[in-house]
Amino acid sequence: MGSQKPKNMDIMVLVIVILQALMVFSEQDVWNSCPVRKENPVGQACQKACTQHGDCAGKRQCLCDGDCGMSCVLVRSCPWPVAIENAETKLVTESRNFGDEMLVMCQPGFKMATGQEMALSRCQGDKKWSVTAACEETFCPPPPEIKDGYLVAVKKQEYEVSEVIYYLCQKTFYLDGSNSVTCQANGTWSATPVCRARCKIPAQRSRVLYNGKKLWITEIPEALVTHFEKVMFFCRNKDQQCSYPAESRCFDGVLELPECYEEPTWIQYNFFPKNIVSEITSCQGS
Repeated sequence: MGSQKPKNMDIMVLVIVILQALMVFSEQDVWNSCPVRKENPVGQACQKACTQHGDCAGKRQCLCDGDCGMSCVLVRSCPWPVAIENAETKLVTESRNFGDEMLVMCQPGFKMATGQEMALSRCQGDKKWSVTAACEETFCPPPPEIKDGYLVAVKKQEYEVSEVIYYLCQKTFYLDGSNSVTCQANGTWSATPVCRARCKIPAQRSRVLYNGKKLWITEIPEALVTHFEKVMFFCRNKDQQCSYPAESRCFDGVLELPECYEEPTWIQYNFFPKNIVSEITSCQGS
């Protein structure tokens, strides 16, 4: 039993040695990764430079202090709460001691000169929070032009957040999307619309179903249909000798004929109009 104590003591000593070694390694790792001290860093008063704790007097410790590099720092707290113009602040952790961070978030309609809307600030050795870029009011550049359309707005170099601009399309074009765009809080415009072209019906000698009516193509003004409107062409079922409808939809100037559609010849159209595909019996009714 008497030999048990020394063994336990040996284990404890070994553990302490290992922990101390890990601590030394950790501190050395921090010192090696700490940036070199800058001359007159913005918004920070540097403390005495150091390379180890022994360089510091009293309760000060040799710690990495941001742009000041390794410095003799008295671990203290930074002020809280913090008021920053046009921004809100939030502690990343519950404490506000040296090395702790707070999140600086620009209010809606504001962003930093870096383009960011938020940044981290660190509690420094001088009991001040590190400086972040100021939150400045956001503006949008002039809205983009759109093909075959135009803006209804007073032209300016910049537009305020929430400002609304309207678009119109040239005559015969269809406005696909919202007719307005809004300057957003991040300095960009909401989605712009597109002006879509009408489609020429690529057939001549047949009737089609359009807007719920069976019409000769010559009865449709200029044989044009609006973007995204559908046209039903008639195709022939050659086994049953009847007709059935096949849909095609206009998309930005293109209306494709269904693969099954066959254009009647001039002779069929003029001399045998009752036999062309759009005029024969419907397969649904046969």
